[in-house]
Order: sequence, then C-alpha cells, then structure tokens
Amino acid sequence: MIIGGLALAVLALHLATNGLYGFHRDELYYLDSARRLAWGFVDYPPLTPAIARLSELIFGTNVWGLRLWPSLAGALLVVLAAQIAHELGGGRNARILAAIGAAASPVLLGANWLFETVTFDQVTWLVCLWLTARLLKTGDRRLWLALGAAAGIGLETKYTIVALIAGLGVGIVLTPLRRDLRSPWPWLGLGIALLTVLPNLIWQLANGWPSIAYTLNHHAAQSGDFAPATFLSDQIALIGPLAIGVWLAGWWWLFSGRRRALGVAALVVFLIYLLAGKGYYIGPLHPLLLSAGACALEAWTRRRAGWLRPVTAIALVLQAGVLLPIALPIVPEAVMARSTLASIRTDFADTIGWQDLVAEVATVYRDLPAPRRSSAVLLADNYGEAGAINTYGPALRLPTAVSGELTYYYWRPATLDGPVISVGLDPAFLATLFDGCAQVATVSNSYGLQNQEAGVPIVVCSAPRLPLNELWPHLKSFQ
Repeated sequence: MIIGGLALAVLALHLATNGLYGFHRDELYYLDSARRLAWGFVDYPPLTPAIARLSELIFGTNVWGLRLWPSLAGALLVVLAAQIAHELGGGRNARILAAIGAAASPVLLGANWLFETVTFDQVTWLVCLWLTARLLKTGDRRLWLALGAAAGIGLETKYTIVALIAGLGVGIVLTPLRRDLRSPWPWLGLGIALLTVLPNLIWQLANGWPSIAYTLNHHAAQSGDFAPATFLSDQIALIGPLAIGVWLAGWWWLFSGRRRALGVAALVVFLIYLLAGKGYYIGPLHPLLLSAGACALEAWTRRRAGWLRPVTAIALVLQAGVLLPIALPIVPEAVMARSTLASIRTDFADTIGWQDLVAEVATVYRDLPAPRRSSAVLLADNYGEAGAINTYGPALRLPTAVSGELTYYYWRPATLDGPVISVGLDPAFLATLFDGCAQVATVSNSYGLQNQEAGVPIVVCSAPRLPLNELWPHLKSFQ
C-alpha cells in the first residue's frame, strides 16, 4: 500500500510538471523518427520512436501526452526498486526504504520528465536486475527465458545495456550461477534476446553499421569529457550526497551471500563507464544499490539503532526537495530562462526557442520570390532544428526540413536544385557547396536566452554547385 502510494506520488508529480516547458531538442528528433519508423536509427534502436508514434496517434503532437510515458515509467521504477529489495532478502522496511530511495532519486526524477531513451533504458535495466535477483533467490531456471526477453527489449531501447549484459556475463562466470550454463535455459534466453534484436541487426548490416560508426565518432569527439574524476563527482550529484551511505552499504550487501553475481555485474558496469562513459550511463544501477543498501540497513538495525531507518528516509526526501528545481521543471519557464537554472541544467535551456526559430525560418521562406519558393529546401545543421521545423512548420506551410546529422542523413531530399535556406550551418562552409550564399537572419528567442541555438545564422543560397549524390556526403555528421 505504501509502495503503491509512493509510485502514485511520483506519477502525480511528473504529471503536474511535465507540460510546463516545451519540447526538448531530443524529443523533436524522436517525433521525426516516429514519422519515419524503421528497425533502426543511427544513434538509438527503434523502440523509443515506436512509443512516440503511439503517443502521437493517441494524443497528437502534445508535450504533456508525449511525456506521459516517461511519467508512467518513473512510477514503475519505484515499484521495481521495492521488488528488487524483496528478492535481495529485504523485509517490509527494506522494501519501503528502497521505494522511497527510488521515488526521491535525483537521477530518476531528472530523467523521467523528458521523453528519451534514458527513461525506458532504466526500466529495462531494472527488469533485468529484478529477474536476476529472483533467479539467484529461487533458482528457477525458467527465469532465464524472461531475462533473455528483457535483455532483448533493452537492446531495442538503448545500446548502453550492453554493459549490463557484459557485467551479468562476468558475474555468472565468476560465481556459482555458472552451474546453470550446463542447462539449456541460459542459452534459450540468449536465443530469445538475439531474435528480439535481430531486426535491428539486419537494419545495421543493410546500412553499413552506422550505430558503431556513431559510437566511435561520438566517443572520440567527447573523449576529453570521459575523466574518472568527473565521472565520480557526477555520481554524487546523481544519487545525492545524503544517499551515499546507503549506496555504499548496497555494494557490501550485493557482495555477500548468494547475491555476488549481481555485485560483480554492478562492479563491471561501474568500471566500464568509469573508463569510457558518461556519469548518467549508470543511472539504472543506483536503484539497485539503494535497494541493496536498504536491505543492509534493515538487517543492521533489526535489534539496535532502529531510529536510523526513518532518519534515512527523511534525509532522502529532504534531499529530493532541495534538488527538485534542478531535477524537474517546477519553476515557470520565463523565470527559468532568466535564471541560472538554464545553465545548471542545459536540458531546461534546450526546451526554449524552437517556435521562435521556426517563425524566423518561415519569415525568410515567405520572402523568397514565389517561383523559387516552390523548389526551396530547408537545410538544418542539427536534429533539433530539423525536428522543430518538421513539428511546427506544417502550420506555417513550410516544406519538410532535411539535415545531414545522424539518421537525417538517410532522409535526404529527392531533389536539391533550387534555393536552400540553411539554419545553423557555417556560411563559409555553405559557400563551398552552394552559390550565392548570404546570411539573412540570426536565430533568437523571446527570452533572450543564450542556449545552443541562440545566434546561429540563417543563410539563403541560390543553387548547389554539385549534384545531390556528390553534395550530400559533405553534409554527413555521425557525431
């Protein structure tokens, strides 16, 4: 009852706040991907765009409707955290504390107000961890089939789950769970996972494995950001400083008894992303460690220091309250845009100005002579710009925008003969590909917020210098 109430409280909090800001640049990309469903995309698998397509069918192009899905996922994560605590040997107090930890988790609250792969990735990770914990507790080898299905769905959600699969593999080999490898069940589960992800693998093969190219390029471009010290400091912000003690207790609990396979898996994941990842990549591990820590705390305080459990719960809730303005959009948009919040949490800033950008492009488009307007192409530098034009542009009678970034590269125009209106691309670079280029406007927003799009140029070019087949590869960007 208490756990269900906490899940509903998280859902209510998200539903009350998730429509206060406009679409995020990533959400605009997912919406465009939803309009062109396929078995794969350059930088993510197909499940999240499919959910976005379902959302558009039900709610239309609506911020609140799109973000309903991560809101529901956020509530589910609270329940899953409590279930993991149960499978790890926790009693009622541990389950409640685990649910409180998940409900008050900065990383979960911060992720689940936006419609992104991160949200659904968290769900698939926790389902896999819950099934593994149950397998370790019960020894029921049929659970390998469910674990394989969950891992397969995870691979169709976000590729970062590969680290968890690797961690579980190491945990199986290094612990008594390896005995199960002599039975057919783990291999049947592996087969289910491979069959689930097979359509995406076929798409990757047919398109030259673009997701691998993107991953390598992305990692090389941001290699300076992958510093262990930064990664560790990020964890303090993501779990909250007051939760560190519970988190560390969770590590101890996982490495004791029959739970060692999960402890090894968590350690492998942590090390992988410590050396080659971003801080939020291991966000789904935090509920596992907090749930394990809740079990440890319950065991340690069963006969002494019972006051420590309610004090810990109160501390987690108070911490969430302090961090809430950073985690969720509870501050009005106009106030946020003129405060330091926009620089502290760039996700907030990335929801500002898209309709202003599209209106400015529409003004430039309408200023073209009518005969040239019919053949004009709107060329965006990045997916946020292209997604915004394709979301808000139809109401202003704008043509579909194209881009060379990520999956947009595969959605190239059928022809490119007439004038080009470019958004965000460097005028000097455009002059190498097109004739008659001139900057005619600069993107701004109604708040004067200096976000990623503020100040980018809008350029009009008269005609391409190269045929489309030769020109288009120059615009390709898989970073």
